[in-house]
Amino acid sequence: MSKYEMKRCLKRPKAAAMTKSQPRTVTRSNENLAPTETGGEIFPSGVMLDLIHDRVDDEIKLVRSDGPNVSISARFDVGGKMFVPPSLDENLMKEFVLPRGVADYGSTAALFDDLQRLFQEHPGLSREAVSKAAFGALATWFPECAPPLVLVSAPDPSGSRLLLEQLRYACRRSVIVGDVTRSGMWSLPLSLRPTIIIDRPKPTKDLPFVLRAMSRPGVRIPQRGQLLDVSCPLVICMEEPISDSWLLEQSVQIEAMASATRFPRIARQALREVSLDLQAKLLSYRLRNFAKVQCSNFDAPHLAFPTREIARALGDCIVEDHELQSRIISLLEEQDEDVRVRRTTSFEAVVIEAALVFCHEKEKREWAYVGEFTTVTNAILEGRGEQITLEPRAVGDVLRSIGLFTRRLGRAGRGVLLVNEIRRKIHELAWRFGVRSIDNGVDRCEFCSETRTRFGDSIRAGM
Repeated sequence: MSKYEMKRCLKRPKAAAMTKSQPRTVTRSNENLAPTETGGEIFPSGVMLDLIHDRVDDEIKLVRSDGPNVSISARFDVGGKMFVPPSLDENLMKEFVLPRGVADYGSTAALFDDLQRLFQEHPGLSREAVSKAAFGALATWFPECAPPLVLVSAPDPSGSRLLLEQLRYACRRSVIVGDVTRSGMWSLPLSLRPTIIIDRPKPTKDLPFVLRAMSRPGVRIPQRGQLLDVSCPLVICMEEPISDSWLLEQSVQIEAMASATRFPRIARQALREVSLDLQAKLLSYRLRNFAKVQCSNFDAPHLAFPTREIARALGDCIVEDHELQSRIISLLEEQDEDVRVRRTTSFEAVVIEAALVFCHEKEKREWAYVGEFTTVTNAILEGRGEQITLEPRAVGDVLRSIGLFTRRLGRAGRGVLLVNEIRRKIHELAWRFGVRSIDNGVDRCEFCSETRTRFGDSIRAGM
């Protein structure tokens, strides 16, 4: 063996040893081997992952479903990626109600009856309130489909505690919290899309902002250099009657009346036993019907906006049961009428009605001054027996709030140019606010017929 061959042989082991001691390079082919933490996944193939509290070994695991087949494990390989449950604080996770298994629910009607039986145990709930609670709880199992707010009015503390506990064991991944602050709410694991049940929060300045942000899917909140998706199902329980128009219009309203009889003590263990069966059925319903819920085209076109949106959100979650869907519309009709009255008597609606007067004058005008808007608006209010009158500055503020921006029109002051695009917008606003003078079916101009064709004869308050 030559000296050159001897040197080459001696170098081989050394080179091999160096290669073995070097860190392994992560390439695209092996980076997927690292586990991905998830609170649930929905894959294009139809496979779904969800969280479950395995009753056998008392651990949080994943449940995998491809439709007919369901399996439970601490990890699943899907599409070349390994998925595991999120590594969150153990004590925190114990506060969230998770299903303990997956069970056959029979039919949509049978599952809905199970939910109603739970809420029928509350002596302060009417039949309508029981149905609303059942519809609202079922909608929380599809947070991706923008479930509505559930607003509970419960003057009796005992009655509110019982109802909130019932909702806790019926809603998806629910937890009950007290006071609301931005930092506190944003610190929760909102990526799990839990149902946040807020028990009689104090009316702080943070409360309206938090409720609006969390009830609007797609809105991101800047937090420490990141954009957080904070949307999730919300249940708010208030002791005093609500006067916030936004809350009233955007929510499913449930009233827990005071009862002459004593409210039963909350038997949490009994509720947990009921929830073991109910939550397992609800999880099965979600896994089997998620695609159908996403593709639902349920609508309630004769309801006013935003009651119509509430009906859509609830109805989309009802699969293959048109009778149940129709019950949603009848349940919301009284609330819908209240929304119509509130909107048609608002300052915005009256100012829009004044704008319609200008649009329908025989001699087509090019503009209308704020002073003219004020004169006509106050005349409408006076004709309806209202004692209040508006000043031009207040009318100008209303015009800006509804998107009819004023500009200076010479020495006479500010006003609105009545070009065709603005006339079209005025008519659309009139339909959205259910303005009385456009609600009689008479077409006074080309924009009346155009708007009616666009929105439909049965829609009196917009889309």
